[in-house]
Amino acid sequence: MSKKHEDSQRKETLLKQTANEYSTFLPIDTTAERAGLDRELESMLTRLEEYGTLLERTRSESRHVAEVLVPQVYSYYQTLQRTFQTVDQLETLVGRVKSDLTTMEDTVAKAEADLGLSQGFTTVIKPLFFKREQIPARLSAPDPASFQAPEIFNAEDYFAPTTSNTSTVPLSQLE
Repeated sequence: MSKKHEDSQRKETLLKQTANEYSTFLPIDTTAERAGLDRELESMLTRLEEYGTLLERTRSESRHVAEVLVPQVYSYYQTLQRTFQTVDQLETLVGRVKSDLTTMEDTVAKAEADLGLSQGFTTVIKPLFFKREQIPARLSAPDPASFQAPEIFNAEDYFAPTTSNTSTVPLSQLE
């Protein structure tokens, strides 16, 4: 063997011997630290497992929502289309009724003014619906030939005949 190699072995042996001697002076008990690390690792593994379970459950429920509930909601939405149209038509009809009522009130007020009536039909119905300004009475003589009846709405123009074959999905089935 070479001298270098012998020196290296001798140093290593001396180092091991010194470390063994020092270890008797510095006793270290790592069982408490190791137990704490073990508990922390166990806790981390438990949380990771719970997280994985949560992810799998979410993935499963998402699949259920996508495959079952979304088509049911869409089907229910499709059955409500006729109802949506009816609501839109009803809104239009309410606007038309309001317009016709205003026209009728104006016509009645004008007729009352022409006839010189101080209290008449419009004073009874106006508070029931909404307030409007009174049309000032005309001083000219009434001309019965100039009266034109206002055009009144017809509900059939706003609503098509209904059929009773609309199928609806009960809300309880959407769960």
